[in-house]
Amino acid sequence: MIVLYILLALGALWLIFIAGPAVVACKTVFSRRAGTSLDAATAPGGDFAPWAELLRGSREALRARGLREVSIRSGDGLRLVADYLDAGSDRTAVLLHGYHSDPMLNLAVQAESFAARGWNVLLPDQRAHGRSEGETTGMGLLEREDLLAWVDWVRSDTGVRQIVAGGVSMGAATVAYAADRLDPETVKALVLDCGFRSPDAQISGDCDKRHLPTALLMPLIRLLAKMGLGLDLRQSVRDSLARTTIPAFFVHGTEDETVPWAEGEANYEACASKKQLYSVTGAGHAAAFIVDRERAENALFAFLEQADPAFGRPHTEPNHTNQA
Repeated sequence: MIVLYILLALGALWLIFIAGPAVVACKTVFSRRAGTSLDAATAPGGDFAPWAELLRGSREALRARGLREVSIRSGDGLRLVADYLDAGSDRTAVLLHGYHSDPMLNLAVQAESFAARGWNVLLPDQRAHGRSEGETTGMGLLEREDLLAWVDWVRSDTGVRQIVAGGVSMGAATVAYAADRLDPETVKALVLDCGFRSPDAQISGDCDKRHLPTALLMPLIRLLAKMGLGLDLRQSVRDSLARTTIPAFFVHGTEDETVPWAEGEANYEACASKKQLYSVTGAGHAAAFIVDRERAENALFAFLEQADPAFGRPHTEPNHTNQA
C-alpha cells in the first residue's frame, strides 16, 4: 500500500510540475495571442521607443504610397491577409514579420527601403496573427506553406517573376524552412534577419531563461506538438538551407538576447548557396535595420545586385496577364 501511495504521489507531482506546465507552454506558444503593435512597442517605455520617429515615419511613408489589402486561401483553408504596395515594378519583396509581432513593427523600415527603390512590397499578416485567420502558429513550420502560396499569388495575380523573400525572426525561419522549395527562377534572393534554428531551440532557450526543468519539459512539449499539431519541433532550418540554391543575405544583431548572434552565424554556415552575413554591433532582436539602417540597407541592396544583375537595372512594368 505504501508503494501505491508513493506512486500516486509521484504521479501527482508529475502532473503538477511537468505535465501541467508542458500543456500550458504548448497552448501559450502555439495559440493566437494579441501581437505587439508598432504603436505599443514605440510608446514611452516600449522596447522600440528610441526609434519611434523612424518607425512611425516609415509606416506613414508606406501608407502614403498607397497600400491595399489583398488576401489568399492557405492550403488548409485559412484566409490570409496582406498589405500590398503596387509600384508598377517588375520585382516584388515579400516580407514576413516575427512571432506575435506586426508587419509594420518588424518591417516598416525595410519595406520603405524597397519601396523607395521602386519595388512592389507585400506585407502578409502571418497565420494566427493580425487580420489573418487561424488559431495556431507553427513558428515557421506551418507558415512556410503560406509563403509558397503568397509567392504563387505574386506570380499569378501580378505577373511579377522577380521576387525577394525576406523575414524577421520567425519570419526569417519561415523563409529558411521554404528555402529549398522556392523556385530559384522566380525567387532570386532570400533575406534572413535574426532567424532561429528551430522551434525546439527557441522554446528550450526560453525554458532555460525562466529556470524551468527544460530536460523534463521538452520531451512532453515535443510529444504534444507532434500529436496535437503535427509539428516536429526539432526540425532545423539548416536542413533546408543546406539544400537551397537561392542566394541568401543574413543579418543579425550582436546583442540579440532572443535569438543569439551565434544562431544566425550557424544558420549562415549551413547555407549552401551564395551568401553574406552582415552583423550589426550593439543591435538587439529585430533591430538590425533600425540601429544601422544606412549601412545595412546598402549592404543588402549591393548583395541583391550581385545575386541577380537584373536588380541593378531600371525597373519595368510587369506583364499583368495572370500567368499561372
